[in-house]
Amino acid sequence: MDELGFNKIAAAVLATGLGVMMIRELPHIFMHSDAPEVPAYFVGSLEPVTSGAAEAAPLPFPQADWIGAMNAEKGAKVFKKCTSCHNADAGGGHGTGPNLYGIVGAAAAARGDFKYSGALTAARLAWDYETLNSYLAKPTKFVSGTNMNFIGLKKAEDRAAVIEYLRVAADSPLPQPAPAATPEAVIETAEGEQAVIETIENIAPKIDGQ
Repeated sequence: MDELGFNKIAAAVLATGLGVMMIRELPHIFMHSDAPEVPAYFVGSLEPVTSGAAEAAPLPFPQADWIGAMNAEKGAKVFKKCTSCHNADAGGGHGTGPNLYGIVGAAAAARGDFKYSGALTAARLAWDYETLNSYLAKPTKFVSGTNMNFIGLKKAEDRAAVIEYLRVAADSPLPQPAPAATPEAVIETAEGEQAVIETIENIAPKIDGQ
């Protein structure tokens, strides 16, 4: 093959290569893409979405709705679940569990003629409204090791009713509790008190100057 023939073959190969390159680049040259830099969606695992809001803190005990559920008549009916072990009669004897007359406001495990569990004795509790409410929700959870294997009263209104029934079963019943202030109410009260203080501070110099 002479030099001229070789050059023709080389030129053909080069032209073919350039043609292939042009074909590959043509779509990018003539087509305009409006695709965003960040894809609208992608395939793969997503990170959990969190609102960043903290879980609401429980309201202080007791709230007005709990106090509103304190009903001795209803409590007497709910208390029937307890009568296999307890009674709340004045001068009543003990059963599997102690007599509960006058129990609201009393110290726990304080009836000298009844044998309490070591766990309840060691807990050194006082049967105030909040403690009774927590204990009646699930005794074995509140005082681990107690002999009271009662499953508990799940409904808050049932616990409030039973506690009212027990509250009035006393020589001198304690008064019903007052509703606990919510954090918002505490803040409003503090802001109101601060406003009064600032008003007094503003008026005092004027009075002194008269």
